[in-house]
Amino acid sequence: MVDNLFFTLMMFHYLCICKIHAKTIMRKIIASIMILFSAIMSAQSQPNETYFPYPSVPENLTTLYDRSDYLIEHFWERCNLKSAFSYRDKFKQAFSDYVGIIPYANRDVVTKSVAELIKEVKKTPANMLTLGKIAEETLYSDSAVIWSDELYYPFAKAVAETKKISNEDKARFKYHAQVLSHSQIGMTAYELPYTNELGEQCNLKDIVSPITIIFINEYDCDDCMFAKARLSTNIKANQLIEDGTLSIISLCPGEADEDWREAMASYPEKWIKAATPEVESYFDIRMTPTIYILNNNREIVAKNINIDILLNYINKL
Repeated sequence: MVDNLFFTLMMFHYLCICKIHAKTIMRKIIASIMILFSAIMSAQSQPNETYFPYPSVPENLTTLYDRSDYLIEHFWERCNLKSAFSYRDKFKQAFSDYVGIIPYANRDVVTKSVAELIKEVKKTPANMLTLGKIAEETLYSDSAVIWSDELYYPFAKAVAETKKISNEDKARFKYHAQVLSHSQIGMTAYELPYTNELGEQCNLKDIVSPITIIFINEYDCDDCMFAKARLSTNIKANQLIEDGTLSIISLCPGEADEDWREAMASYPEKWIKAATPEVESYFDIRMTPTIYILNNNREIVAKNINIDILLNYINKL
């Protein structure tokens, strides 16, 4: 059975993170769809139209999913991966075409294809570094075509583990691999130790409720204060806190110093106030504030969503 989880998670993540105008969102989605169908339904294109000849899908494979699986399995077969990185922009376009097909392919097929691509490219460390940067730009950065931690993680991990890449060059990828190994959707949130406003040592695992919102913010950040005001005055959120359905933890990525403790006096009484510089090692933070939603098993069900998405989610509970 074709696993469409890739598509569901990536598009949800895409819409949640993006802060640009709705028309721009639609243009990106339409562009991605056009890339997909160009690759899948026009696989017979002439070699000079692409960086290298893409696979020709057998005529007996007629469904979108079967054709996608075939293209993913054979996509890189006619690409000389030793010399392909000489023309970075052309390779990046080919990689974008490859990524555009992935949401419609079987998870096992994708996993195997990515692993084989990385295995081949790692033979030349300089190429592995370039591939990692292209994967970051395509799958993880603010301007990514499709946001997907699950797809980006193996590329970041491969760069971090390649011995003949300098520590300076691999530092960012090592960090990404570290945080994504703990903070992908579906994973159990890290048992993060923190200090509360009373100076007590606590742990995230001790917060027990059907739904937990982790509101990672800084008390002197304007966007954080605006989001805090909207969340703290939301009637439904306060009702859910009162009946024990919801816990909100305001988590500061820093020390529990005197300034922080004074600032916490303006935060809602029934919120959990926490501070620890360790949060950035275990939670992926790409915007300010950063919001995670956990279920009753402390599994991450949403991440990096904005306040509008969060309030819409709360109001529908």
